[in-house]
Amino acid sequence: MRDNALAVKHSSYCQLLFARKARGLAHLRRWNGACDVSVAQHCVMACDNVSRRAAPYALIHDIEEDETGDLLTPVKLRMRQLGIWERFEDEIVLPIRKFYSELAGLNWPWPVDVVAEVADIDQRLQVTEYRDAVDRNLVRGFVPRSVAPLPEYVLPWSPQKAEVQFLDRAQRLFPAWEG
Repeated sequence: MRDNALAVKHSSYCQLLFARKARGLAHLRRWNGACDVSVAQHCVMACDNVSRRAAPYALIHDIEEDETGDLLTPVKLRMRQLGIWERFEDEIVLPIRKFYSELAGLNWPWPVDVVAEVADIDQRLQVTEYRDAVDRNLVRGFVPRSVAPLPEYVLPWSPQKAEVQFLDRAQRLFPAWEG
C-alpha cells in the first residue's frame, strides 16, 4: 500500500513538472521569435513523425529551451567555433534533458538509434518551419539544410493547443505516467 501511495505521489509530481514545461514551451516561439510555431508544437510534431520507440524522446528533445531559449543554428555554430558549445551542452542542456528523461521513465543516456532518429526529424522540421512559418526578414545567416521538408504545410497552433497536445503525448507515451 505504501509503495502505491509513493508511486501516485511521484506520478503527480512528474505531471506537475511537465505541465509547467508544457506551458513554458507553448509560449516560446521558435527561431528566436521569428516564427509563430512554438517549441511545444515543434516537439509534438517531432513526436508524431518518428517511430513509437523514439516518440517520447522526440517530445522532450528541446525540453531545456524554456530555460535556455531557442538558440538559432548560426548562434550554435558560432558557439562551436568559439569552443563554448560543448561546455554549454554538458553543463546546462544535458543535465536538464537527463532530469526530464528520468522523470518520464526514459533511458538515459538516450539510445544511439533514437538520438539519430530525433536529429533527423528535427532537421526536417527545421526546413519545414523555414519554408512555411519563418519571417525571413528576421532571420539572418540561416542556410537551409539539404533535407526534405515534411510534405504537409505547417500552421502555427495557439499556445493553449500546443500545451494540451504536449501533455496529451506525455500522458500516452511516458512510462512514468503509466501511459
